[in-house]
Amino acid sequence: MKLQRIRTIKGRIHLLTGLHIGASKESIEIGGLDNPVIKDPFPGSRAPYIPGSSLKGKLRSLIEIKEERLSRDPRTQGNPCDCGDKKCPVCPVFGTSANKRNDDLGPTRLVVRDAFLSPDWEKKFKEGDLPMEIKYENAINRITGEANPRPIERVPAGVEFDFNISFKVFEGDSDDYFMTVLKAMHMLEHDALGGAGSRGCGQIEFSEIRIDNEKMQPDYIKTIKVE
Repeated sequence: MKLQRIRTIKGRIHLLTGLHIGASKESIEIGGLDNPVIKDPFPGSRAPYIPGSSLKGKLRSLIEIKEERLSRDPRTQGNPCDCGDKKCPVCPVFGTSANKRNDDLGPTRLVVRDAFLSPDWEKKFKEGDLPMEIKYENAINRITGEANPRPIERVPAGVEFDFNISFKVFEGDSDDYFMTVLKAMHMLEHDALGGAGSRGCGQIEFSEIRIDNEKMQPDYIKTIKVE
């Protein structure tokens, strides 16, 4: 299987509402929130970022739902598609487990890197001008009416992250593979990234898109047709 080229999609993720991508329980600091956002562990940084795995996983799940590629086996229901079929709209693009790979399918095409704060927002964070937002939510007992407050940490609306996606094109690959990624990005703008999406968190939009270093028109992702 011959690699013909590596395409790129770069740009910015603009937060329209606060973003919550949670950190692991082990990373919670003494006296800190139970639901902090994930932050760069590098000493002296501690800036919020968007893990590539979170972005890729969300893009994948949206395509799986659209294309009805969810497992119907009760033992694996809800798991990612793992059919390993080259004609599958999911597996060649997003990858599959090692035991399902075959020579026809080839390597995973899509690579999604961690998205870090854009230079302007990184500067604000370092200068202390980008405090994290604490959003208080209440779970109400339907019988007693008692409120159970649960604060979650969010990256505030308006913040921007730089994202970087690369895409391998192999000899014989369909152009539909690359379009699958753009369609998933379009759908994500109408869904939510991270946690608590059904409660207002994680609304985003992609901006300043460059494909193979060519600048796209404003709102390019919104023009992608999802049939």
